[in-house]
Amino acid sequence: MPVRREMLWGAASLLLVGLFAGLQISTWPARLSYPGEQNDEGIAFFETLHLRRGVPIYAQPSPGRFDGAVYGPLYYLLGARLIDPEEPTYFPLRLLSVLGTLGCAACSGLLAFWLTRRRRAAVMAPLVFLSYGFVARFGTSARCDVVALFLVFLGFVLAYRYFERRQLFLAIPIMLLGLFYKQQFVVGPLAVVLTLVLTKQYRRAGLFVGLFGLGGLALLGVFQFVVFPRQAFLDHFVSYNAAGASWTQFKYAGLMYLGIVLLVPIILGLEFLRTHPSRLLLCYLSLSVVVSLLTAARVGSDTNYWFEPVLILSTLVAGLVAERSDGPRRAPEVVFLLGITLFLARFFTPPGPQPKDFEADRAVQAYLRRTFPRGTPALSHYAGTLGRAGLDLPISNLDQYRFLLAQGKLPEREVPAELDQCRFKVILLNFELGPAENPRPNISDIPESWVRAILANYRLAASLDMPDTEKVRPDDRFYVWVPRRNRPDSGAGAHR
Repeated sequence: MPVRREMLWGAASLLLVGLFAGLQISTWPARLSYPGEQNDEGIAFFETLHLRRGVPIYAQPSPGRFDGAVYGPLYYLLGARLIDPEEPTYFPLRLLSVLGTLGCAACSGLLAFWLTRRRRAAVMAPLVFLSYGFVARFGTSARCDVVALFLVFLGFVLAYRYFERRQLFLAIPIMLLGLFYKQQFVVGPLAVVLTLVLTKQYRRAGLFVGLFGLGGLALLGVFQFVVFPRQAFLDHFVSYNAAGASWTQFKYAGLMYLGIVLLVPIILGLEFLRTHPSRLLLCYLSLSVVVSLLTAARVGSDTNYWFEPVLILSTLVAGLVAERSDGPRRAPEVVFLLGITLFLARFFTPPGPQPKDFEADRAVQAYLRRTFPRGTPALSHYAGTLGRAGLDLPISNLDQYRFLLAQGKLPEREVPAELDQCRFKVILLNFELGPAENPRPNISDIPESWVRAILANYRLAASLDMPDTEKVRPDDRFYVWVPRRNRPDSGAGAHR
């Protein structure tokens, strides 16, 4: 009887994680096939398209042209090989993210097996990871997050396996590839160095730091002087990422997510490490929570900044549940806490695209393609929407452009002067400006000088339903503005 009861608790835990993972995976087909933008993927997608078409995306800002290109160069270079410049779609980049997501899940399962020597843990860890709503959201998106995470975590898993051997240093090139795919995931190398110092392996710590630093500098030099010569690669890669901090972001994307979603799995993970002491894993878990909490305060951050703690916690929680569910006294308790973990993992995640989103996107694309010639210069935050319709955005990243403008790094009158000349033939906004004599209060962070120039030189041509996947507020719509008059020097393609 006790053996059967233990088997039942083990089967119940597997069934539970399978159910919650299945609920998230069931949203993947809609997320992958949806033709429109999700999760702010449009800007990086369009910058990748620009690179594919030969535009120097790492160039210094020039009159009327700016690509932010704030992610790692490997993301843009690989993505440019996958995008069709004539009929660009998000699907190839989303499929690449799915491969990265599955790679992260596989690494989690492998590490769980090494920690426990239990096959159940190896199966359960990937399912726990895939049960998180934001993993389904960003792991099927045309972004660089999960591929970069996979590379860095793969390096960390190798470092764990060979921590006392010379093969430890094989983790360095893999981690560097991840950091040059996206600069976010720094916890892996930091945890290795900190653990080496705490275990008084100072020589190996110095060697790891030295090799990592030399490799990083070598790659910076290659991209600055060889791959993107005569461009400002270092400015884009380093300084343009220095966005400001937001107390609101810290509260909602940081403290609230930590307290609601991650508190229970952190307790479970620490309990596993109490019975399976590992200074390297404890350093990784501690640093990942601290770094994610701090970087979640960054302007524009989202739940994707919690990828590293969620990945390691999925491994530790699966290991604990796999072991405790075999014990007749602790099994109900640990399975109950697993259920709480999985239930809370669904929080802070918008649903996937719905049929009405597909319909709204088709209507928007039909209008843009029917109304404006290919190559028409446009101004909008929605770079992916316009880029798919064949329009050009000389300024592809308005958020980053406005940030540099606020820092005084760009001329304040540059864009208003372009608007006065009607150089942009289409302006796509998600809010209503109102009449010139009584404009709507600015709710978009677009500078007031831009608003005045738009109202003075452009007219509202159309108002279109916006897909929910692209809305910031429930009442958002697409508002299409066109010049009040045509100028002979501002035709389509003037900024190409």
